[in-house]
Amino acid sequence: MAGGTVQPSAGPGAQGHFAELGAPVGPTLSQAPSSSRDGTHPQRSGSPAPPSLGSTRVQVGKLNGDVVVKCNTSEQRVTWTQNGQPEPMAELVAEGQTLTIIGLDLPAAGNYSCWAGTVLLDTTYVVVSSTRKEGMNIFCQAESYDGSFHCSWTGPLSTIFRARFARSNSSWGEWVQASRRHGRFRASFVDPSFCPFAEELHPLRLQLEGLTDNSYLNFSKEFFIRDIVRPDPPRDLTVQQQGEQLHLAWAPPASWPLPKSYFALLYRLQYELPNGTQVDKYVEGAEEMQLQERARRVRISCRDPYTSPAWSPWSAWQDVDAAQQSRLRAH
Repeated sequence: MAGGTVQPSAGPGAQGHFAELGAPVGPTLSQAPSSSRDGTHPQRSGSPAPPSLGSTRVQVGKLNGDVVVKCNTSEQRVTWTQNGQPEPMAELVAEGQTLTIIGLDLPAAGNYSCWAGTVLLDTTYVVVSSTRKEGMNIFCQAESYDGSFHCSWTGPLSTIFRARFARSNSSWGEWVQASRRHGRFRASFVDPSFCPFAEELHPLRLQLEGLTDNSYLNFSKEFFIRDIVRPDPPRDLTVQQQGEQLHLAWAPPASWPLPKSYFALLYRLQYELPNGTQVDKYVEGAEEMQLQERARRVRISCRDPYTSPAWSPWSAWQDVDAAQQSRLRAH
């Protein structure tokens, strides 16, 4: 056969099926009844719904390749339906307990069920391996060096995604079901082997797998934790008048690791003058400073000074008390 089944990138699937999706290899399919009330095959209209990653056996085939589907039964004579229809939209060759789909394309994807009369024996969901390699816009971020991070990406809205990760020198971790919010898919992870005090020698590899009603998607991305760290905003920014100066004080993000001598932060203070001009000042290794200029309001952000990740989000603007401004103006 040309094409056959496509195994996921992480390793072989059971019995040529996409068992890596976490689906049972047995005949159970929750969407399909064992028989209909009137003794006929259940009918379905429109496109099939995408299968759940945990309830359906899925088989992946190459576009325009031939795919062999097996009926898990001891029955020797079976009939087949595609998406509940006795006349499938595909060129098929049935032989005993196997069904060959000739030249798999998107219309040929869907639920393939084998029957003994009106009794449902087995069902396999067949999808086409997608060749799409761009447009996923994968973004990963960590707020600290505790080994936890989260990733988000784009994809077809009807897709069911899951994700996992591994170090390049270790085995894959457990699959995590992705959620969708604000038009992006998201998943969170914790690397139990990560040590914030050791040099990060091997990158993380993120693997994404997704199913639509007719396609299978598989993508990966490599990165180091140190390159995706973006701290939370500094906290407890206070402004007090001390003589002719303003005394600014703050604290590092609560999520930032200790000790401070090892996990230093570079702070960026931004203050706004009475005429609206905004001025930036940088402070490293300290959590306070004196400001001699008059300022209407102040805010602060931070980043790791030894790597090149993004600055944290800004803290909320801290207004300078009007009375303090008047006293400073009088001097």
